[in-house]
Amino acid sequence: MSTPLDPLKIENQGLYGVIRPAEVNDSLQPEGAVTDAVNFHFDRKGAATVRPGVTALGATLVTARPCVGLHNAQQGTVVAVFSNGNTSAIYSYDGSAWGVSLDGGTASVKIRFVDFGSYTIAINFIYNTYSSMRFWNAGSSRHWHFTGNPINPQNMWGFNPQIGEVYKNRVYVMDGSRLIYSSVISSAGNITWSPTADFVDINPGDGEIGSALKRYGTELLIFKPNYIYRFTTAATDPDPLIKVGTRSQESVVEGKRGLYFHHDTGFYIYSGTNPTEISRPISDIVEAIPFSQYDDIIGWNDSDHVYWSIGTVTVTESGLSDTIKNAVIRYTESSQVWTVYSLAFDIRRAITYVSGTTISRIAGTDNGLVVTLNSGVTDVQEPIEYRMRTKWNYWGSASLRKVINEMISVCEKGQGMTLMYQIDDDPKWYTIGQIKKMVTVFNNLTIRFHRIRFRVTGMTRFESPIFLGLDVVRGINEGIVE
Repeated sequence: MSTPLDPLKIENQGLYGVIRPAEVNDSLQPEGAVTDAVNFHFDRKGAATVRPGVTALGATLVTARPCVGLHNAQQGTVVAVFSNGNTSAIYSYDGSAWGVSLDGGTASVKIRFVDFGSYTIAINFIYNTYSSMRFWNAGSSRHWHFTGNPINPQNMWGFNPQIGEVYKNRVYVMDGSRLIYSSVISSAGNITWSPTADFVDINPGDGEIGSALKRYGTELLIFKPNYIYRFTTAATDPDPLIKVGTRSQESVVEGKRGLYFHHDTGFYIYSGTNPTEISRPISDIVEAIPFSQYDDIIGWNDSDHVYWSIGTVTVTESGLSDTIKNAVIRYTESSQVWTVYSLAFDIRRAITYVSGTTISRIAGTDNGLVVTLNSGVTDVQEPIEYRMRTKWNYWGSASLRKVINEMISVCEKGQGMTLMYQIDDDPKWYTIGQIKKMVTVFNNLTIRFHRIRFRVTGMTRFESPIFLGLDVVRGINEGIVE
């Protein structure tokens, strides 16, 4: 016998972030978890908000060319490296415009920077030559030098360091599996190099070369693709005690709770002991990252989040493929939840930019731009497309057939958002209607199902919609229908 369907509130979406069905079946999903979301964030608990946009920082530097280096020199001047096809050039930003400060670098080679004393050191500017390392004073002198005090890079001619870090008053660089270090900075502010004497070989017998250096606490961590070694000047791990590493220097990000990085098996946090994997809720997205992208995963952070640009990924769910272009995954440290963004372009480098008066996050793209992240409501005038999907709802047993006759959506600034549903094992999505105001009533419905889930989709270029929930207020439980 048919009975009235119990009313149901579908609210607090995103309270547990994105938890993919590949990892947790819907019957075990907590209330408030969403099984798919692109370009939503969940910082305001109980509300799903379309992410902010990005805005250009100055004009295009090199049309349709990728950023291969980005740095906040001496905490005040942005320097960006872009390939122009044949060579690369370092540009500096004066607060309103970009200008070339050094040209003639090796095309598409990754340029890394470290600050030491009052100078910025560019590592690997011209790969495999005597002028690989350059230094620059971001203050009075705007010339890049490859010889002389205070950095004396001519001492390193014939060596090919590609990554570097500052640790205990020295500069450390990595050449293969060899860690080379400078002298301690003198009272005059100078350093020298003796690369044939001042070095430590980091277990060359493991068959891997150094891929990242990062100072963390009292340790200098040396990453290889599958190992992490800890260096304290007094001692180095003779064998790897930590058997996960990274292929990407740029994936290593220090947050409030520890050091985050990507490994072939997922994303991890290291806080002084064994690293812990944190990416299981989005495991199918992580597994879909192409291997060719592993050494190009780019990380950055803000006050409560760690982000990684992972390129374009294609995931398969229930036999259907879904491509997420220029994907960025974001981990919230305080709530430990994940969400997924899709940008209009690929992020190739990202840093924290201290301009002297403000702190922001900026990124170098694959199309010749440097952009300010989390700024504005479009991706440099491109609209933001978004979607979000609830978990399956059964209203008790899946054996009972139900009918929805009336439901209500609650959404701030959601004009133009489309509400859809999917039932049982039908792969098709059906449209309920357009959300036109904060409270939109959908009546005269006849949606029959054993299980049902909902999805909202849309596109915005003016305001960021905030989805608050759905109320199913009237329906019928038809019971078991043979």
